[in-house]
Amino acid sequence: GLRWYLLASVFAQSSVGALTTVSVVYLSSEVGLNATDIALFFLVVMVGTIPGAKVATVMSKRTNPNTSWQLSMIALFTTMVIGAFTLGDASNKYLSLIWGFFVGAVLGWFYPTENLFFSCILPKGQEAEIAGFRVYCSMILSWLPPLIFSVLVENGIDTKWGMTFMGSFILVAALMLKLGAGTWEEILQESGRSDLAEHEVAVD
Repeated sequence: GLRWYLLASVFAQSSVGALTTVSVVYLSSEVGLNATDIALFFLVVMVGTIPGAKVATVMSKRTNPNTSWQLSMIALFTTMVIGAFTLGDASNKYLSLIWGFFVGAVLGWFYPTENLFFSCILPKGQEAEIAGFRVYCSMILSWLPPLIFSVLVENGIDTKWGMTFMGSFILVAALMLKLGAGTWEEILQESGRSDLAEHEVAVD
């Protein structure tokens, strides 16, 4: 379970991290936002994380952190693709603020769920070394999605396809967890945290 989480983090964090930098280029060049508009956009994104955190709580309780994190990735990819294919042709550039709210909501779902997942599968007695390795995994591919986006745009490919390809990294992460990690009970058992599963059953 832990190895699949770390592998998923390599791809998911690279895609989510690139969203921040690439969205500035997309919003300014394709949507037509100026510096003040972009600052307002990111303020709306921050506001959107508040209800997103509530969604993370509800979904993690109704399903489990593994499923909830996968769903947040799929939601984030869908949100990125919708924005990439619609905002450039929108009649009003400030419609991007609505997109920004939904981006924030999904990010507010993504990050708490990822942390919950990690805290549940962290082997006892190895907290420091695994936490450091997690940081390493989250940064190792952070350069790749922006590079691919830049190469595609420089070669005349529309930015919406660059955004879509960049977002596909997060789909790879979701597929890794879906196909490789197993059930939540198996993940906890492999990590030596089956006591958490027993506690969840007792609570239910």
